[in-house]
Amino acid sequence: MTTTPATKRDWAAFLDRDGVINSDVYDPDYDEWGSPHRVEDFQLRDGVLEALKTLQGLGPRMILVSNQPSYAKGKTSLENIHAVAAHFESLLENAGIQFTEFCYAYGHPNAVVPGYGPPHIGRKPSPYFLQRAARENDIELTASWMVGDRDSDILCGRSAGTRTIQVENPHAGAKSGHENPDFIVANLSQAVEIIRTS
Repeated sequence: MTTTPATKRDWAAFLDRDGVINSDVYDPDYDEWGSPHRVEDFQLRDGVLEALKTLQGLGPRMILVSNQPSYAKGKTSLENIHAVAAHFESLLENAGIQFTEFCYAYGHPNAVVPGYGPPHIGRKPSPYFLQRAARENDIELTASWMVGDRDSDILCGRSAGTRTIQVENPHAGAKSGHENPDFIVANLSQAVEIIRTS
């Protein structure tokens, strides 16, 4: 009797977007920092493309997991949010960087737009997108990483069973610094170096 050797499962790098890959934008109407609402306001953080290329070379599934509640909160149109996402994806494509999936959660507990309030199963800290990706792509979550700048990212990764890295973001304010990630770094380049050497 012969047996088939077990195949090695994939691992993934789950990445938050705003504050990690691109810079937050100040919104004077709400006096707060958050996601860009216009293509011209989307600015990659320093060294991000190089870091993503290095990460891609390590062989993980690269999956974006991002809360995008601005439409739900009445701050901008859904078309603007989609335009920013499309611009981001074009920058990646031009740089030869491939993500397995882009997962956006558009809901918010305080939504003013009908249909975008609770329940919103994909909104971090829910691990929904990570668990779904694991099922669909045969990903070993305990061998994977969640990289984000807010407590909700860390809780999301921890709930899914991944290791966690928090990227420092001075604009995260009270939404950061209350959890205990496995690592805290200044930028995505440092996060990728930790993943590379772990």
